[in-house]
Amino acid sequence: MKFVITGGPSVGKTTIVTGLQNLGYKVVHEIATRLIQEGRILPWVDRQKFQQEVLRRQQSAEAAILDFDKPVILDRGLFDGEAYYLYDKLPVPAAFSNLDAGQYAAAFLIEPLNFFEETDVRRENLAFTKEISVILEHCYESRNVKVVRIPAMPPTERIQFVMQKIEEIKKDQVVSLEQAVNKASFYLSPQAAAFALPY
Repeated sequence: MKFVITGGPSVGKTTIVTGLQNLGYKVVHEIATRLIQEGRILPWVDRQKFQQEVLRRQQSAEAAILDFDKPVILDRGLFDGEAYYLYDKLPVPAAFSNLDAGQYAAAFLIEPLNFFEETDVRRENLAFTKEISVILEHCYESRNVKVVRIPAMPPTERIQFVMQKIEEIKKDQVVSLEQAVNKASFYLSPQAAAFALPY
């Protein structure tokens, strides 16, 4: 059961992901940050090549997740890369159309804070963060992925908020699965045959 933590730079994603990991959740850390730290392919040098490599590694990392019944936290998902193509007004590769959005139970959109912290791997600003957040929300919602906004508040409260929403979504999925099983069982039962119309 995969949950995406998404949002622009300097919104507190890493703090939330690390906090959830410390509480026992399995996490997949951000691919883009690791790639920038390697220094071989950089987004401000070649955005397309960078995003292609991020997508390749993200697909590989997610394919290795076998915890289908337990929450797994992803620091960004497959469609984050698409948002950056759209922001840069670059052609979106056809590969994004073939990705399975149904694997995500939800995407948590971390709303921007009222300040921006620059680092060696972060060269954007607060205006960029606000704009990319809107695009990220669109990329997931347009594929019917449930988007849950996480407002600006202390980190511990954000982590608790995410945990609460995960539990709610898990319960909803269990109920939906039970309903599907019950419906399938009914249509396979002798009682259902009695309601069948003759041909």
